[in-house]
Amino acid sequence: MEIPIRNIFYLLSYAWNKLEEAEKIEISASDYKDALNLFTRVLVNGSNRLLKKGLDKAYLTVTEEYPGIKGKINFKDSLNKQLFKKGKAVCSYDIFSSNVLHNQILKSVLRRLTKFSQLDKKLKNEVWKCYYRFHEIEERDVQLHDFKKVRIHRNNYEYDFMLRISRLIIENAVLNENDGTYQFKDFTRNEKAMAYLFEEFVRNFYTIEQSLYKVRREDIKWNAEALYAGDLSLLPKMQTDITLEKSDHKLIIDTKYYKNTLSVYYDTEKFHSNNLYQIHSYLVNLEKNQQNANNATCDGMLLYPTVQKEIDSSFQIGAHKLRVATIDLSQDWSIINDRLINLIPN
Repeated sequence: MEIPIRNIFYLLSYAWNKLEEAEKIEISASDYKDALNLFTRVLVNGSNRLLKKGLDKAYLTVTEEYPGIKGKINFKDSLNKQLFKKGKAVCSYDIFSSNVLHNQILKSVLRRLTKFSQLDKKLKNEVWKCYYRFHEIEERDVQLHDFKKVRIHRNNYEYDFMLRISRLIIENAVLNENDGTYQFKDFTRNEKAMAYLFEEFVRNFYTIEQSLYKVRREDIKWNAEALYAGDLSLLPKMQTDITLEKSDHKLIIDTKYYKNTLSVYYDTEKFHSNNLYQIHSYLVNLEKNQQNANNATCDGMLLYPTVQKEIDSSFQIGAHKLRVATIDLSQDWSIINDRLINLIPN
């Protein structure tokens, strides 16, 4: 399944809950044929926007040999270096600086982008111009754990989208050790990563684009009693991908992302049995929980991206309706939008 790059951008924007930030960057995803050049444009436009507004600053502690006394004196190091005789001391003091981790990451990723062989030449020139505007910021060898160290808050919230794009670039950069250039691997081929993205996208889409249902993830209790103390703790956690609920109806959606929507048994196409067992288990265990009246007739849906063909099948299993459906992510976004809205009962 080939997903157009404009749709990948929508998927990411919804999954990260960053639609508003994506719109502020003012790009047309339709102008780009591959992810690297699109993400680079996002990073350049977003960085220029941050530079125009003013880079985020924070108080940083600096420790250095200082001609005089400032802040806190490190007497041990100052004495060992015999600095007092020279009128100096090793001092630690705070400065208000833009040389913070999130700015270092942006500058360093911009530099990394200049080493990608797939990058458009004109766009690469824009990357260099943007890079040089970070003249007060130090570079660093960006590692994935660096992104976890950044603290996003109300005053630097605009960085979040930029850092997510930066992380995606770092995660999918493959170094060519022969010439030091990088290649950007197609992350849509990573079934595990796309499964997570698809789930986050669908959940946030329904949170944003409809108001009839409340949207959440839900922990489901096993309808079980332990025969021996402690046995219940060994049962795996049951948690829905998406629970949609209003006053008189509840729908559990389990998203799946496979290269093949259907399994083949003896030349016959079948639904994936483990997926059906899983959502059926959700419905059966919910049914026994009478604290919520909607649990008794809760419906279920397995939602896949379209691969070989469109699927939309429904079944009645006891008191529950079970639907298996697909959505074609290669279509125009307005069609995808309508399809998702029409999948849930009005």
